[in-house]
Formats: sequence, C-alpha cells, structure tokens
Amino acid sequence: MLKRNWRTILIAVAFLTDTVTVFISGISAFIIRSHLPNLIQLPTDILFLYCMFFGGILLLFSTLLGVYRATLHSDSIRQFFLASKAYLFSFLSTLTILYIFETDIFPKKFTILFFLIIPFIFILNRLLLNVFVRLMQRIGIGIHNVLIAGYDNGGLSIVKRFTSFPELGYSIKGIITNQAQKGLSPVEIHGFSVPKFNVQELERIIIDKSIDRVFVPSTDVISNGYTDVINICRKRSVKLKVLSGESEKLLRYTHTSDIAGITLYSPPRKKIESLKRAVKRTFDILFASFIIIIISPVLILTALAIFIESGKPIFFKQKRAALKGGRTFYFYKFRSMVKNADEMKDSLFDLNESDGALFKIKDDPRLTKVGKFIRRYSIDELPQLINVLKGDMSTVGPRPLPISDFEKLKESKEYWKSISDREKVKPGMTGLWQISGRSKIGFREMILLDLYYVENQSLLFDLEILFATLPIVFFGKGAY
Repeated sequence: MLKRNWRTILIAVAFLTDTVTVFISGISAFIIRSHLPNLIQLPTDILFLYCMFFGGILLLFSTLLGVYRATLHSDSIRQFFLASKAYLFSFLSTLTILYIFETDIFPKKFTILFFLIIPFIFILNRLLLNVFVRLMQRIGIGIHNVLIAGYDNGGLSIVKRFTSFPELGYSIKGIITNQAQKGLSPVEIHGFSVPKFNVQELERIIIDKSIDRVFVPSTDVISNGYTDVINICRKRSVKLKVLSGESEKLLRYTHTSDIAGITLYSPPRKKIESLKRAVKRTFDILFASFIIIIISPVLILTALAIFIESGKPIFFKQKRAALKGGRTFYFYKFRSMVKNADEMKDSLFDLNESDGALFKIKDDPRLTKVGKFIRRYSIDELPQLINVLKGDMSTVGPRPLPISDFEKLKESKEYWKSISDREKVKPGMTGLWQISGRSKIGFREMILLDLYYVENQSLLFDLEILFATLPIVFFGKGAY
C-alpha cells in the first residue's frame, strides 16, 4: 500500500512539512517581537490568524508553481528554486494586501520578522524531508525497478542519466538487447555494473526482478525487433515508456523539467482513476461556472464587437477530436475570421507555418480586425467554457484538433495506436502545449506534451498549468 501510493503520500508529507514551517516561523517571529523594546504585546489569536491567512498564500503559490510535484521528480536545487519563486510572490502579495487595506492588525515588524525567518526554517525542513526520502528509497519505497530495452539503439544515454541522478528513483536492473545470447557481458557505467539480457528473456526478467517500468530509447526501436515488448508489458502490467528525439527539444520550451518518456502502456488503477475523474469533473464545473460569471461583461462586449464588424454568426462551431478516428464533438469559439474562412483554407495551406495536423499562419488574411485582437489574448477561446459545462471538454487537457486536419496527416496506423493514451482524458481549453510555446510548438512535440500530461494528470498539475496560462494569455505570447 505504501509503495503503491507513495506519490500521494510524499506530496501530502511535503505539504504538511511546509505548513509546519509556516507555524514555526510565525511562533519564532512572535517570540522575537515580544522581546523587542517599546512594542505592545500581540495577542496569540493574531499569531494564528496571520499564519493561517498569509501562510495560506504561501502554500497556494507553492502549489501553483509546482513545488510539491518537484518533490517527486527534482533535486534539491530545483526544489529550492521553485520555493524561492513561491516565497517572492507570497511576500509581494502580502505587502500589497497590507498596503491596500491599510490594516494595523498585522504589525509591520511582525510581518518582516515572519518573512525573514521562513526561508531558514524552510531550508531546514526540506533538507530533513530529502533525508527522509533517501531513507525510504533505501528500504525500497519510492524506487522503480526498470529495464532499458533496445540498448543498441541509444539506451546508453538513458542509463547514464538514471545512474547520475539517483533522486529520480530509477533502479536499473538490466539492459534488454536483441543480440545473440553469447557475449552478453555487463555494461560498466559510472561504477555500476548493469547486466545484459536477450529480448527473449524479457518476461522472465520482469517476474524475477519485480520490474514495474520498461524504457525504450527511441520510437524506432518498437519496429526494429522489439514489437513483442508492448505485449509483454501489457500482459505483466508494466509501464512501457518510449523516449523520443523530440523530448530534449521540449525541455527548452516547457517549465516541466521531469519529462521521462511517452507512456505507450500504463496499467490501469480503476478506483484511483475513477476518483481522479470525479474530482476533475467537479473542479471543471465549479471553475467554468465561476469564470463565466466573472467575465460575462467581456463575453457580451466581444459578441457585440463581432456583430458590429461582420454580423452573424457570432460563434464558430467545428467538429474536433483528440485522435484520428476518435470521439468527436462540436467545439465552440468566438468567430475571429471571415465567414467563408474554411473555404479559403485549402488555398492557403502552402503558407502553413506549423506541421502535422496543425494549421497556423502568423498573418492569416482570413482574420477580421476584432479577430486579430481576440486571438492575441485568447478571448476567442472563452466559449469553450460551454464545452466544459457540457462535459465535452475539461479546463486542462490535450488540445482537440479539427477532423479535416487529421485527414492531411500521413502517419501509419501504428502511430495512432501508439498515442491512443491521448484520448484517456477529455480535451482541454489549455494544456502543456499552450504554456510551452503555443504556435511555436510543432504537431509531434504537442503530442508528446499531451502524453506527458495524461501520465501525470492530477488536480495539482491542473492548477499549475492554469496558473502558468495566465501570463501567457495576458501578454499574448506565442498566439496567432
């Protein structure tokens, strides 16, 4: 039970640790202030009110900036970097709140002491948390027994990465090759001796060494003597991850630093997945309803502007899906183009600045004046909140694409089958693609980001993505 739910438990422990940090800092600031001369003694209820309110701001920013997910995947330096951003945002927000409301409930000296002390307590608590994680890894908690399949096609770099960063929790139990049985001597890397096995031994090795993940260094490997790997992993409920040449490129775009691979198969956990879907759906309904109420003036003004410039229809409706041949639904946007935009598309296809099933032109001649503005700030996407309420879409998820664009792709059936996990979750209004470059990201890169999201989807991750979407939308970065 502990091993199976380690991810959730560790995030909960990290959150509890930071909560303790807030209260220790508050108590320390309270004690130090009480010994300063010529100051009125603060009542203890102010201390707890302060820790709950402003500590809550700090914990909120920590959640939105991914401090807790980093506990699972990142080293101490990365964790401290994200925590520093959360601290800075919290400190500035606190000062802003105190200035706007001009309150004297929370004395300035107490506030200054609180924010001076908290970094030191945080560092100490996080060091203790990292020691705790290492101790748990020594007894096998938080450790994944892995195999590298297709070593002859580039697996060396994976082995080096996993042995160089033990905090990732990957214990390499062997390398799978399609070479002949004779001459399979171990590989020596960074002082580690990694045994080699023939691909025909895969199922036996998975059982004998309690393997829970198999990594493949390239999508090409699957069609190069390792086709049975997928079936064996499915049979033995082992996660199969395929690394792609595009993965390193993605790291230059996205804030997500722990991309480990594309999951071709992941054993289902029905109870957990059902709970995730229920939580996500509840959040979607509440969030979409709240946003519609808040931005209703923007919706009305946009509709009027479109009607005044080019008349009806106000909205653009189009059939979309997450996969070729997948579930379709009608996708809603504010109309940002001339009325016959779809008819003009084929004649403009040579100007396409993206690839695959993505059709993007920076200075698209079909855009109206209003359309250029609402596209830049993603206002045209707001009617998708209706899709969210209807249940066709989610607030965060893979980007749905027009059915007609899928027809232009020349990918094999095997390719679509290999990325079928993209349809495991509902399409989203925003996602990793939107916060990682938007129109600068190509089709295959977008697919990889979506598959990464599907594997790591959680409410915390959704909040991170929504928070990261705000500055992207506000500054119109990467949109056209």
